[in-house]
Amino acid sequence: MTFNIPVTCTASSASGTLTGGNGNPAKVGSVGAVTIGTITSPCSTILGNITITATTPWSIVARDYDPSTGVTTGHVGDISAKAVLGACFFTVAGKASSSYDNSTGVLAVNSVPGELTVASATNCGTLVTTSTRPTFKGDYLVKVKGTSTIPKITGSQP
Repeated sequence: MTFNIPVTCTASSASGTLTGGNGNPAKVGSVGAVTIGTITSPCSTILGNITITATTPWSIVARDYDPSTGVTTGHVGDISAKAVLGACFFTVAGKASSSYDNSTGVLAVNSVPGELTVASATNCGTLVTTSTRPTFKGDYLVKVKGTSTIPKITGSQP
């Protein structure tokens, strides 16, 4: 038995690069740094604050592009992160479904159960086990560094 304990992080940021890619799916970028939670705005659970540290790089993969909406679906892959909640520490790995909107520049990460897994857990009892299926949801505004320019991502049509 494992438990479903929501984790809330009100602050998160990431940086990386977008590149061209061919094919479906196609790697169109990478995330080189991710900060999840801050000292002044830590991630929290009903059991207390949790520290999450990302291990990068993560990949940005485009799958299907809808030219009528300007939205590309795909996923953020190669996700790896370590979490510490009191004496419990665990690692999470996998991918998270995402979509990117060319008109707003929002990369919306919205994983479904099973895309991410707990790779290892120590001192967590039944709270977090390798049977736990975490999810990752968050919106990231993408801009060309140092500008207000929103980059365009297009891919193959489904």
